[in-house]
Amino acid sequence: MNPEASRIIDALPGMVWTALPDGSVDFVSQRWCEFANLGAGEFHGRGWQRAVHAEDLAELVERWRSIVASGEPGEMKARLRRFDGEYRWFVLRACPLTDDAGRVVKWCGSNSDIEGYRQAEALLVGEKRLFELVATGHPTPEVLDAICRLVESAASGFFCSVVLLNSSATSLEHGAAPSLPASFIASIIGRPVNVDSGPCAMAAYLNEQVIAPDLTTETRWAAYEWCPMALAHGLKSCWSTPISSAAGKILGAFALYHVEPRMPTPLDQSLIEQLTHIASIAIERQLSEETLSRFRSELTRVASVQSLGVLTASIAHEVNQPLAGIITNANTCLLMLDAYPPNVDGARATARRAIRDANRASQVISRLRVLFSKKDAPTESVNLNQATREVIALLLNELKRNRVIVQTELADELPLFAGDRVQIQQVILNLLRNASDAMSDVHDRPRELLVRSERDDNGMRLTVRDTGVGFGRESAERLFEAFYTTKSEGMGIGLCISRSIIESHHGRLWATPNDGPGATFSFSLPLQTEGMTTSNTGLDRGFATAHESERGFSEMRHSL
Repeated sequence: MNPEASRIIDALPGMVWTALPDGSVDFVSQRWCEFANLGAGEFHGRGWQRAVHAEDLAELVERWRSIVASGEPGEMKARLRRFDGEYRWFVLRACPLTDDAGRVVKWCGSNSDIEGYRQAEALLVGEKRLFELVATGHPTPEVLDAICRLVESAASGFFCSVVLLNSSATSLEHGAAPSLPASFIASIIGRPVNVDSGPCAMAAYLNEQVIAPDLTTETRWAAYEWCPMALAHGLKSCWSTPISSAAGKILGAFALYHVEPRMPTPLDQSLIEQLTHIASIAIERQLSEETLSRFRSELTRVASVQSLGVLTASIAHEVNQPLAGIITNANTCLLMLDAYPPNVDGARATARRAIRDANRASQVISRLRVLFSKKDAPTESVNLNQATREVIALLLNELKRNRVIVQTELADELPLFAGDRVQIQQVILNLLRNASDAMSDVHDRPRELLVRSERDDNGMRLTVRDTGVGFGRESAERLFEAFYTTKSEGMGIGLCISRSIIESHHGRLWATPNDGPGATFSFSLPLQTEGMTTSNTGLDRGFATAHESERGFSEMRHSL
């Protein structure tokens, strides 16, 4: 090739080459020589193959032979070694130069660097996958691990890690480091967050990126001997970037380590910025969920307390009945013993009634304490009909004051189910009170409340039907949304919590508007699981019906 043509080719931005008809390279431009740090003569013939990555060579040679045999233009992809030993992806394009007879007399080719495009494509796919992991609620450690692996696959020679701050933001905790040695990770975790203990701690403490391009000459962090520790693990550069929340709170640090001294390029910085942002989203989501799993738990307890608070008068009435009986029977017992002669048999019978009433009061109080406490009640075999009757007895006075006519249709021989008796009774109580409230403004028809239990395909069902104001079919699901309420003074969490309770018992709670006035709320529960035993504790004997209470007072009056 004449000197003028060589100067023109060398001025071109790409890496240009030519080959003989048999595919043997006979010329390369100066740009390829400089890229690979080889002389022009070293490329001739098959010499160019020394610049190709070993894993790509066989496929590239076979593809080049196919193009030469076809005599048609073609392209190939392979990694070529740069002067510093790093391999970058190129697309190699070749086009034949033919004579008048159509025979190939020369091959002209060019190599175009596509490393940036491949990285961008891989990062785009990787980022999409990361956002899918975050959006679908995968555990934060899994997301952070995926971030590190994405970086390491996109840029050779890098190792990636994420460290988190502990709850008091005073020390480092492990986040993810899939490829770093366990001994290196262990030496970092627990380090104090300050400017002296290492680049990650320093970045988190100062809330700014910390670049250590050459750890062999780095003098920072000597007090904690961080550099000798990193060098002992083959790491020679480190770039640490703080991870902060949307509100600016420091959550941790994102670190890239390299096996050679190195400064970050603009492409590296763009990669760091993108992935620290995704990491912050994942970490914030975890923190938000933890704060929410605690808020919901406390809200459930508060709702339970509030729903019972409204019934303080009814509860006091139920407790005061046995207490009044105890006092009356005790006074009667004294009168009988003071009589002349003493009525011992009558006193003994009266004392038994006092003991009965004391036990009743104790059981009422014991069961209520479970409702107010944060402790989980034990699972037991529960009789749905009995649990329903006890709740109706608790609410009976209030329902009478609201002029509600209660009708019950409880199926005979309903089987037991396994669950938390108190929680199920809280649901029944909430449904009955809602039904009563829904009829509070009804004046043109009876305020009728029907409570029905029955068997269904999955187990058993309880239905509460009222003749109140009802609701539209479009609102059936909204009724169970948190903080949605149709009451002027309601919080809008009772039905939401009730559905959660039923679903935790593997059941279902739903609502339907009646054909006539009012609405119907139903829940279904599965049958008892094997191994459950019947429990006679709690409210089994605690809540007496109103009729039984009245009979108790009649007996006391008769004794006097």
